[in-house]
Amino acid sequence: MAVRIDDGVIADVRPFSELPDIGAADVVDHSAATVAPGFVDAHVHLLFTCDVDHEQTRAGVETSRPAELALAGARNAIECLLGGVTTVRDLGDTEFITLDIRDAVNAGALPGPRILAAGPPLTTTGGHLHWCGNTVDSADEIRRATRLLCTRGVDVVKVMASGGNMTRGSNKLLPQFDTAELELIVTEAHRLGRRVAAHALNTESIRRAVRAGVDTIEHCTWVDANGDPDLDLELVKEMAERGVAATITMAGISRVLLPGFGEVGEEELRAARAMSATGSLFGDMEWARIMQAEGVHLAIASDGGVRFTPFRRFDQTIECGMAGLGATASQAIALSTLRAAQALGIDDRVGSIDVGKRADLVVIDGRLDDESARLGALRQVWRDGVLVVDDGRLTVETAPSTSGVR
Repeated sequence: MAVRIDDGVIADVRPFSELPDIGAADVVDHSAATVAPGFVDAHVHLLFTCDVDHEQTRAGVETSRPAELALAGARNAIECLLGGVTTVRDLGDTEFITLDIRDAVNAGALPGPRILAAGPPLTTTGGHLHWCGNTVDSADEIRRATRLLCTRGVDVVKVMASGGNMTRGSNKLLPQFDTAELELIVTEAHRLGRRVAAHALNTESIRRAVRAGVDTIEHCTWVDANGDPDLDLELVKEMAERGVAATITMAGISRVLLPGFGEVGEEELRAARAMSATGSLFGDMEWARIMQAEGVHLAIASDGGVRFTPFRRFDQTIECGMAGLGATASQAIALSTLRAAQALGIDDRVGSIDVGKRADLVVIDGRLDDESARLGALRQVWRDGVLVVDDGRLTVETAPSTSGVR
């Protein structure tokens, strides 16, 4: 097959033999490799620094000056590109810094992926990521904060429906908002043209978020208030009926469980074992396979920036999808390209190699047309029709301007 690119857009996709005569200088031959859509990482934190524990990450955000955070975010954006990620959804920063990074990338001043930015996430006083600076505790505060996020120009609204692992003192096993409060966020965000992503680490917070009408559930951990497994099949079916997508985050502590992962530090191994119920990705992800079988829209993401999760190794997140969901390489790539783009509402622009979409492409060594195929090395990354990564090296000082193409 051949992919013809005109002005950053996919202009044609057909067998190479059917193309009209073109000069050899205009052809890039990857017939011995696989060309896939640019990866869409639906859940990252560009300002986080992949430290070995959550407390160090939090301290880095709280004690760094805005300029330092912006530099870290800019570097992480480049790291995403080097890992084949051409679109990211950033789901939590502080002081709206990722919006500035997004705008710099769009203006061509900084190489990086296309960025959908949420800004500081909505949470409660003392709640998960309260240290990002956007706490709300009443209906009026919720309305005002949601409207402010949209006024500042976020692409998506993020709410912490439950506590989380990164904030000591928050309770990940209980909800932080009631259903009516979440409905206020959804109503205001949807009125202003933004989708809503809800972090949810327990069944009750998932239930409230789904009933409130959020668009995506992040992490989607099915446990009760005691931390015991609590998959609600009726709620799963409701998610499928309502079209609520689930973003399955395969972070560093999941990657450690990959067969043949290699040498791992004792601290990382201990963290992975503590978070794994069965000791294997396939065993741990039974709930995700059930959701998939019931028709819930799934996307695979990295949670890049959290502990042990470097942005450049998105290939390991895809491999976790293969191991945990029992998926082929092609199926796992689909969950991190087209299916992710659909969950984000941008599949009219990116996520597949189709005429009219942006020419975001990754070239992977080897062929993936065999069910047992593994991901090969990343050979090239193209964004908007421009070669930005070649054999692991950034090839442009600035990315092409994509003003108006977010």
